[in-house]
Amino acid sequence: MKDPIGVNASADTYAYADADADAPPSYTNDSPSYSAVQVSEKKESYREPVYFQSASPQGWTVIITNKFWTDGFQIFISRDSYEKYNVFRKSQNQDIPAIQQQGVGIPLFKVINTFFSIGTTFLTFRKYCPPPLDSQGVPQRFDPKRDYHEFCIVKKRFHVGYDSYIFEFHPDPYDLKKRSFTFTMFSHSVLPIHDYIYKDERHRWIDESRMEEIVSLWQVKYGFKHTVLRPDQPSMCDNWDGQNDKLIKSTPNPLLNGLWKKKLSVRAHYPELSQYGQHCSAILGEAANWFQLGYAEVKVDDIYNNLNGNNVNYESILSVNEDALVMICVATVLKRQKDIVEDRKKRS
Repeated sequence: MKDPIGVNASADTYAYADADADAPPSYTNDSPSYSAVQVSEKKESYREPVYFQSASPQGWTVIITNKFWTDGFQIFISRDSYEKYNVFRKSQNQDIPAIQQQGVGIPLFKVINTFFSIGTTFLTFRKYCPPPLDSQGVPQRFDPKRDYHEFCIVKKRFHVGYDSYIFEFHPDPYDLKKRSFTFTMFSHSVLPIHDYIYKDERHRWIDESRMEEIVSLWQVKYGFKHTVLRPDQPSMCDNWDGQNDKLIKSTPNPLLNGLWKKKLSVRAHYPELSQYGQHCSAILGEAANWFQLGYAEVKVDDIYNNLNGNNVNYESILSVNEDALVMICVATVLKRQKDIVEDRKKRS
């Protein structure tokens, strides 16, 4: 059935129808090659913090909603997808099921929190899928209570000097054992780094929230950048035996040694050049309240499709590859941890 409105139509269409040596590397700054274009395009629709303007123009701008205290929060492939979903739920337009079956206008994840999650599940990610066809081959409407499977379960452990997050992934709902895999992320209690190993590469998210460039602008509540470490760079994972959620502290590691000295050092809480890899492949942040966006964003560089020259519809959840899904889950854990810290400050 041909869509008379178009998959790429806006939500409104459907509504109407119905700097020093230790400073971070240059890639963490604004990119003059396209940031000006991004700003001029987006001023027409909504304002975006400067922090996000260094992201790759190719890839996904994932939205993590903040409706957490009701029934969890949802993750969308884009702001447009988020708006479409809200319009589609209220609309009786008969073309909507066919559009949703293409992965457009439906959430990517629903994230469920377990309260008092010490030693148990921290977050559960339910991955949504397009609605099925009925017995006559006609697309059905998306049903968030039916069209999903448990994609990832995260458990948290507390240790001296760091916390660990155990990720259990189940990408294939039809083959939970063969396709499942796990890894552990280690979050330093002082240094702004979060390390994990994925596909034999040492990944790191760096918390830039305290950087002067961020604080002085008053545009984002927090900000992280993702990088892959070079072979010669130290990682917290160098002290991991790959078996459990603990680090072997008897092995010398500049990131783990001298914990009390690091706690007393103001500088230790800020990112340093030596902590970054060669490339930034994702950005996580949440705009300040005065932007009135009401969600966090994860900008993920689509490295694979860019290299292959594939034509990708970034408005469809079907476009997101497994590596990007994993990165979004890790970023969401970091966002949730920031939410917990903010809630504690409000209550104190």
